[in-house]
Amino acid sequence: MAILQSPSVKKALVSGREIFICDHFVDPDMAVQIGHLLKSLTYRRSEKSRPDTHVSGAAAEISGDLLVSTPFFSLMRRVGEDMFPKEHFKDERVYVNSSTYGDVYYTHRDCGPALRNVTVLYYGNLHWHSDWGGETIFYNDQHDAELAVSPHPGRFVVSRGAILHRGGVPSRACFEERLTIAYKLVSI
Repeated sequence: MAILQSPSVKKALVSGREIFICDHFVDPDMAVQIGHLLKSLTYRRSEKSRPDTHVSGAAAEISGDLLVSTPFFSLMRRVGEDMFPKEHFKDERVYVNSSTYGDVYYTHRDCGPALRNVTVLYYGNLHWHSDWGGETIFYNDQHDAELAVSPHPGRFVVSRGAILHRGGVPSRACFEERLTIAYKLVSI
């Protein structure tokens, strides 16, 4: 029987905007279920980091039916809301990024710099080795890297969508897809 660890949250600020790194929020059985779900989705090479860039990698949209029928997605939203308890949000988009060695992601913001929208990111791989890369890099407003977050299995990263960031792609040593769920919330 696996010993469950207590949930932990680490807070950071980048250009005055909040980032929360949340570990041990997901039951191991649920993580396995979600890991298998992500592998079963149909991905299209259509995702762009910014409108002025080429296609960066593959993505799969989470349908409204799947969003409602899978308790994990309500957990994702609740974790995001819990990090900003005095704010209110509505759903914008929920999708999964799948990147492999050779893909390219570009620095971008998920919303305008003045907005208070929130992105909840979930690292969906069941196993990940540090040699495989794939870190999410957060940059300050001067485009200087300030924080790298490793894609630990089961980890949530809750951040202001206005933070400049770039998803890392797997290194040549990795033969897995890097799978991340992005749950984007609009501040209302």
